Amino acid sequence: MKLASNLHHSAREHAAREIDRIGHMLVMRWDRSLAAHLLALLNNLERHIDEEQALSLRTECTALRNLLQHWLLQNDASPSEPERYNELRHHLGIVSQLAMMADRQTTPEPYNPGLSQPGPHLLYLWMPESEESASLSEQLSCYGFVVRVMYQASRLAQALNEAKPAAVVAYTDFAASDPIFTLADTLRGLCPLLFCSPRIDFDARLQAVRAGGSGFLGWPVLAHELIDSLNFGDLGEKRDPLRVMIVEDMASLAGLYASVLGQHGVDTLQVTEPARVLDGIVQFRPDLILMDMYMPGCNGMELAQIIRQQRLLDGIPILFLSVEKRQSIQLDTLTLGIDGFLTKPVAPEELVVTVINRARRYRKLRSYIINDSLTGLLNHSHLYAQLEYEVLRAKRDQRALSLVMLDLDHFKVVNDTYGHPAGDEVLVNLARFLKERLRRSDLISRYGGEEFAIVLPGTRQEDALQVMEALRQAFVQIDQFSNQRTFRQTFSVGISSLATADDTTTLVQQADDMLYQAKHLGRNRVQAYALPRVDVPAEG
Repeated sequence: MKLASNLHHSAREHAAREIDRIGHMLVMRWDRSLAAHLLALLNNLERHIDEEQALSLRTECTALRNLLQHWLLQNDASPSEPERYNELRHHLGIVSQLAMMADRQTTPEPYNPGLSQPGPHLLYLWMPESEESASLSEQLSCYGFVVRVMYQASRLAQALNEAKPAAVVAYTDFAASDPIFTLADTLRGLCPLLFCSPRIDFDARLQAVRAGGSGFLGWPVLAHELIDSLNFGDLGEKRDPLRVMIVEDMASLAGLYASVLGQHGVDTLQVTEPARVLDGIVQFRPDLILMDMYMPGCNGMELAQIIRQQRLLDGIPILFLSVEKRQSIQLDTLTLGIDGFLTKPVAPEELVVTVINRARRYRKLRSYIINDSLTGLLNHSHLYAQLEYEVLRAKRDQRALSLVMLDLDHFKVVNDTYGHPAGDEVLVNLARFLKERLRRSDLISRYGGEEFAIVLPGTRQEDALQVMEALRQAFVQIDQFSNQRTFRQTFSVGISSLATADDTTTLVQQADDMLYQAKHLGRNRVQAYALPRVDVPAEG
């Protein structure tokens, strides 16, 4: 059955490339014999379409056949160059691309902007009773993790059936009898496996790699070390996938590209109406935009110029997808700030490699520009620019928005008592904590020194108050380390919202005033802005 499927796929791919090649010749010069040959290729392609495959491919084959037959019946006339460039090229691009990827299509999950508070992250800790795990579990819980400790193969198998964790963290001394190595093959396809061990020699690391380990840590392991491992490299990309916006007026093609990229761990947002692109960029924050060059109403070149005119959006890489094969046109697009050109029909492998590599590079370069070098959070200037945009959008859509100003208490004392490296580690710990506990849609920044700012879109002030109070209580439970000493740290919070502020300046000022008030009232507390009460004199 699989062999037959592979043969069908190979035949479809060959037919797609031939249809594209002959069709391109026909676009450039009308020839009745070439048109007849193209019809024969279409008939051949349809023989290799499985019944369960997308109806859209058969529909588009029919549309292209009807167009060619209509032109062939006109014995005394030939289709004009504009007709060939517009109608014929459009249908050719759709048919050849659908045929190239027909067996790759699955239904991608719809994008959810994530306006609700995230649930706890689940970790399974494989550890013998002889090793103490309560402290590690307690510290991880402060960051929003739920930890289940086990050391029986049957319990781990049952747990994996019940819920898929963010990772399995396995303690081992790499003894041949350790059951985790028997379970490693099962785990490999389900979730990441991280090893932690008192052995840190080369042979231990090699065994971990051969067992399919996604990470390696020494033992004992600290909570922040484990969290950093979960957010590093390929593991980090699984927790925060690359995001690609697909702008394509044909929903079937957009779904096809989304399906192919989704199978490689990429989150996608499909946009079929150009007018919705700007709002989609702000909400989705893509690492790359994959855009059709020819769309009705607004073509790709026009839309790319609109995007490049926005100060905060001009750096996002844009890749054009098009049937356009003329080099002069492709070169013209590069002068508009387009970052690359994929010619339809594009093979799934080429699409995946090109998109993922460019998206990864942009994400890394962007982090150098907009993120604070110590904490990895947004820097002050980028946060303020994003805040202005979010305020305008919230007012336009009549949605709530809250702003949080947060300051570490007595931070100078920390630096003077434990040293500046310990102070820096506290700042990094707070950044880790906020990123784990808040939503992806929230904007978190290091505002300056030990002060942080957080934008909570779609969040009323009373809800922001509850969230920040819960975070305040959790953060004080996290152990901060300085050499062999341990200490705890608190913070104070001021909150404002669009319910009391009319513009960005007032929003920031109100939050700052509330932060000052929280400090004045004794620190380690959350204060929210309230409009001054106006007493109305009694009548009579």
